Amino acid sequence: MKPFKLVTLTAALVLFATSSAFADAVLTVVAPSGPISVGQQFTVGILVTGPTVIHNGVATTSNVTDLAAFQFDLAFNCKSNTASCTPGASLLDAVSVSEGSFLPNGGSNITFFEPGSINNAAGEISLIGDVGFAGVTGSGTLVDITFQALSQGTTNIAILANTDLQFFDSSFNPIVVDDSVTTSTGTETFPTNQFLSASVTVVPEPSSGVLLLSGGIALIALACANRRRAAHTATT
Repeated sequence: MKPFKLVTLTAALVLFATSSAFADAVLTVVAPSGPISVGQQFTVGILVTGPTVIHNGVATTSNVTDLAAFQFDLAFNCKSNTASCTPGASLLDAVSVSEGSFLPNGGSNITFFEPGSINNAAGEISLIGDVGFAGVTGSGTLVDITFQALSQGTTNIAILANTDLQFFDSSFNPIVVDDSVTTSTGTETFPTNQFLSASVTVVPEPSSGVLLLSGGIALIALACANRRRAAHTATT
């Protein structure tokens, strides 16, 4: 971890851990929607928004406000799809962690990014973090994580709801990572729209025979299309 970031995060955790919260952040683990083949690399994003507000039956996703610093642990190869992790089969390896586009804010915000420590044996990336020179309001991707599929099966990737899960605004007031349903003083309600975990299904890679068959079918289809095109040209 870079010295400046280490000092900043430490100060945030020690001095402001007991302060009252000023805003809410909602996190979503965004995994590929379809199956992943064995041997394939794929990217999982960590998305931040504000709560979804329902007013008069209309749902609107709000923005997170003035987010300036965050850290969390990410677990993978989990049996259950929750914000905790019961270790399961080693279906995935983490390859790399990169900074998302949200906190840099198009390059206008200086950041100090820490990709965390990957431990594939334990199925965990610990202390992923980022600190911005200024706070950012909006919604977007905090972090992108690249994984490699090792073997077939279904597994889960989860942000761990532990003491390392810390979000702060530009004054280092803590931002609540909200996963509960609350009701405002008016008629607006704030339903749960947070997904701290996501499932990934890994399937066997196609056999060479299937690939050859697929390629042969494609060539036949191309040849038929060329014949039809040639016949049409000859009659016109």
